[in-house]
Amino acid sequence: MNLTFKNLYIQILLRAILFIAITLISINIFYSYTTPIEFEKKEILSILISSISIIIAIIITYLFSKLFTEKTERIQRKSEIDFLSHKITSFRKLAFQIKNFNQFWRFGEKDVKQIIERKYSNLKYGDIAENKLKYENLKIIISDVGERALQGYLGIKGLENNENTFKFYQTFTPTNYSLEEIQRFEEYTYVFWVMLDKSSKEIVNLNKENSESLKMLDDLFNEITNREIDKENYNKEIQNIFEEFRSEIFPKHHYLTRLNTVKIPELFLSSLINILIFIVLLFSSLFLFVVNLNPNTEYVLSLLIVSLFVANTVDILIMITSAIYYELNIKEFYKF
Repeated sequence: MNLTFKNLYIQILLRAILFIAITLISINIFYSYTTPIEFEKKEILSILISSISIIIAIIITYLFSKLFTEKTERIQRKSEIDFLSHKITSFRKLAFQIKNFNQFWRFGEKDVKQIIERKYSNLKYGDIAENKLKYENLKIIISDVGERALQGYLGIKGLENNENTFKFYQTFTPTNYSLEEIQRFEEYTYVFWVMLDKSSKEIVNLNKENSESLKMLDDLFNEITNREIDKENYNKEIQNIFEEFRSEIFPKHHYLTRLNTVKIPELFLSSLINILIFIVLLFSSLFLFVVNLNPNTEYVLSLLIVSLFVANTVDILIMITSAIYYELNIKEFYKF
């Protein structure tokens, strides 16, 4: 069982037990110190109806205020997410250009790109990372291409995310990325970074690519970083930008997206349950206030309604105390 769900389940269970206990204690106290003859049903129910109406109005006002605040915060985070998403899309376009290079992927006597696309075009990085291939088959592929080159190519190919090639040539491509996609992109980025970092610069070198292809790389690099690339050392520049996305951009995007994908906060759900109970008590009080029943029945039902009102009010006070601590305990990052 998920730890968060388990804690929520325990909290709800404890609140339910406390609610029932307070209700039973209240009934016992009211029954012990009142009598059906002296019990003023209409006076008590009138006070109860007014009190419930006021409490409901206060809670609803608070909830709407909190809801608008939550919406404002999510809009602000979405603005930052959109900015990061645009950078990620430009980064993926840059990776797409590198994947389509020809001279760069010729490592010694092996043309890595040509071998993979001709013989293993359906192979994906996930097939290797998740051990989906038989050892014998994987051994043959590695002997054909090389382990580091294989992972590097499949990693940078994975950044295409199975999308239409035309998308990578569009000037502006608004895209929303899921948490799962960002996690995969981070892994793909890392394996290509490792290939650049651990390989010999005499073999794995972006500078050996033709100038026309590198021009497209220059433009995308400038779009992402707002500066010109060092044309004397493409490997270092691309390695640095891959590291920046892996260690900063992807984690920021993942964090903000996770905050924005949280469902209705627990505070809202708890408040809605309390409001529902108050509404039931309000209608029950109105019904009992209007109709005339057997005096003993009216007495028992009135005591039950008052006891439930006390229990629900205590529960709301506990929730408010918890909410104050929660609201003042700020853990989120608001500026990066």
